[in-house]
Parts: sequence; C-alpha cells; structure tokens
Amino acid sequence: MRRFSLVIVVLLALVLVACAGDSDDSDSTQEPAPDQTPGSVPAGTLSPVYVHLQRDYETLLDSHRAISAIWEALAAGEQAQCGEYPDVLPPESISAEDDPAFETLADLLRRAAIGIEEAANLWRAECTYTRSNPPQDVINEGLLAVRGAGDLLEQAEQQLSGIQGTE
Repeated sequence: MRRFSLVIVVLLALVLVACAGDSDDSDSTQEPAPDQTPGSVPAGTLSPVYVHLQRDYETLLDSHRAISAIWEALAAGEQAQCGEYPDVLPPESISAEDDPAFETLADLLRRAAIGIEEAANLWRAECTYTRSNPPQDVINEGLLAVRGAGDLLEQAEQQLSGIQGTE
C-alpha cells in the first residue's frame, strides 16, 4: 500500500511539473488585478531578467517537489518506484544576463539547481541497483541535497518578493 501511495505522489508531482511548462504567457500584458497589493508592479513593467529568473524559480520549485517527495518517502521507510525522473533545469542556463541587480538571485537559483540535479542523479544511480531500498547513508545524502536546495529556493523566493516590491 505504501508503494502505491508513493507512486501516486510521484506521478502527481510529475503531472504538476508537466503542467507548469504548458502555461500561457499571454497574461503578462493584462491590467493588474484589482486585489493587487500596493507597491507591487504589473507584470508588463517588470525587468525581462526578473521575469526569466521567476520562471526559472518556478521550474526549479516543481523539480524540487518531485525529487524531494522521493527522498522524504525513502527516509520514512517507504519504497519509491524507479523509472520516472524529474527534469532539472541545467544550472548553467540560469543567468542574470550581466545585470548586477539580479546576480545574487541567479546565484541562489544556480546553486539550488545543482542540489536538485545532485539529488536526481543520486536517485537515477540508485535505481540501477536491485536492492529494495538504498542504504541509510545514501538516503541521508539525497535528503541533504534536497533540503539544501529547498533552503536556497526559500532564499530565492524572498529575493523575488523583495525585487517585485521595489521594481
């Protein structure tokens, strides 16, 4: 039953990742919603670098949720199903585009991508073994990677919120 539940969680996470890539970007020119918070900026006036980094953040967040669910389940003693692996945004694709105002944010996102990539690669490697569960030291390594990436994503979220309020 646990294996079935984990499979469902992983599949739902993968569906969310897939749906995130299908979003329609045509809303960026619409008028701000009436309930928009004071001090926030309509999407059409944001820096293109900010918008790009915001999308990178959202992509990384989806990947992080998917791989984190696997490692957290393993840590709880459940079994995870091999076969589907979350796509991870390549760290080298994340850029502040030479804008010093966004360099710290881009660095946080790159470092988070490295951690997510490490956790995903560790899981891929673990799936090459025939054992039912990884050893505890491997689980700890996977947890460390996803939790470190999660901390970096939280810091990036704070930066994104701060930037949007001042743009």
